[in-house]
Amino acid sequence: MEVRMPVKEIMTREVATNEIKSDVPQIAKKMLDLDVGSVIVTDGQFPVGIITERDIVRKVVSRDLRPSEVSIKELMTTPLITIPSNESVTDAMHKMVKMKIRRLPVVENTKLVGIVTDMDLIAVSAEMGSIFSDLIKMHREKIFSMEEPVKIHRGICEECGDNVDDLLLVNGKLLCESCREA
Repeated sequence: MEVRMPVKEIMTREVATNEIKSDVPQIAKKMLDLDVGSVIVTDGQFPVGIITERDIVRKVVSRDLRPSEVSIKELMTTPLITIPSNESVTDAMHKMVKMKIRRLPVVENTKLVGIVTDMDLIAVSAEMGSIFSDLIKMHREKIFSMEEPVKIHRGICEECGDNVDDLLLVNGKLLCESCREA
């Protein structure tokens, strides 16, 4: 099941950015001041890379380098992997997993308009789960009021949590075939 919610609905609009001409101490200070884990590097108004706390640890601290002697171009991850603002949240999830990244800058044309993080996606997923739970409870009342056993063709088993094609109400729970036999 795919939810066609565009990433612009969940993105953070205020994105920490820094010019490519700056230095590592400035970027580290900005991360601390704004309490963020990354900064998008810009060249003029165009986003060109990203620097994360991990980049600083891996490429500066672990090599015992002086931050002021490391250039932003050496430190940043480029090319910047982005997603258009009208792409779906599901597309963002797939892209982040495939590319093994935790932050996905959101663009309209070539302009940076926001950022989506793995935590944003987890929060949306949790909220969707809560809504699904409420819908199941709503339908459960309807099912319990019926006298005959009710078969649901698609849903989530309340025992194992699997999304299956064959649910049956057994002792007040919607169960899949495997859990009914157990």
